[in-house]
Amino acid sequence: QLLHTVRTHLGARDDAYKCIYQMEDDVGEVGVKLAKELMAVAGEGLKTNVTTLGPLVLPLSEQALFVANLLMRKVFGRKLKPYIP
Repeated sequence: QLLHTVRTHLGARDDAYKCIYQMEDDVGEVGVKLAKELMAVAGEGLKTNVTTLGPLVLPLSEQALFVANLLMRKVFGRKLKPYIP
C-alpha cells in the first residue's frame, strides 16, 4: 500500500525545461531532442524527492542518527563522512 508520494517540478529552470524537447529536424521528422544536461537535472530531481521522502519513511532512530551527524559536521566542525541511512 502506497502511503507517501512526492512530486518535484524543476521545469521553471531553463536548463531543466530545455533538456527534453520535441521538435522537427531538417527533413521534417518530429523527434525528441535530449540535451547533455538531462542526467544532471534528473539526478537533482531524484535527490530532492529522496530528501523530501526521508522524514516521512525513515524511523525516528535513523532520523536521530542523521541529525546527530549533521550537527557534528556543521556546528562542531568535525570531519565526519555524511551519514546516509
